[in-house]
Amino acid sequence: MLKSLPTMLWVVGATVAVAALSPAVGNIATTAPPVVATPPAAAPSAPPPAKATKPLAPVEEPAVIKAGTTKLGLVAVDADGFTLYMSVLDSKNPSKSVCVSKTCLAAWKPVYVKKAGVLAGAGVRQAKVGKVVRPDKDIQATLGGWPLYRFAKDKKPGDVLGEGIKGTWHVLTPAGTRLSNQG
Repeated sequence: MLKSLPTMLWVVGATVAVAALSPAVGNIATTAPPVVATPPAAAPSAPPPAKATKPLAPVEEPAVIKAGTTKLGLVAVDADGFTLYMSVLDSKNPSKSVCVSKTCLAAWKPVYVKKAGVLAGAGVRQAKVGKVVRPDKDIQATLGGWPLYRFAKDKKPGDVLGEGIKGTWHVLTPAGTRLSNQG
């Protein structure tokens, strides 16, 4: 009988287990109470979706006029270090630009001013910089009243290839006067 004890315990255990899992044992209900569905626990709230925004407009930089060194000495340059020029055909009081033809504009690039304005950089006084409305209605930077240009053949900062061309085009000092002090 001891040899069959493990088997007997197994049978008794299985019978109890079947009875416990059975819906009813005799007149006693053994079913579990009805399960009441509860909503799942709230998930951590996600941040609200970002508002659709317009792409940012490019940041507009002011036209910067500063002092720079060239083989001719200290001159007015733009933010990139390129030499700035004036034309004796323009006027400084009042400021007026006459370089309007395609030929002139191809060689002499006006220093255009956007809404950000004109800013005096290192070595230039703010009182010396300004702007003028060109005949084509664009706005051009001035220094000492002279409308400012870059020469198309100046390929790197410090170049002064436009000095003296046709006796008309000249480099400006940071004070807004012609480098040769004749204007």
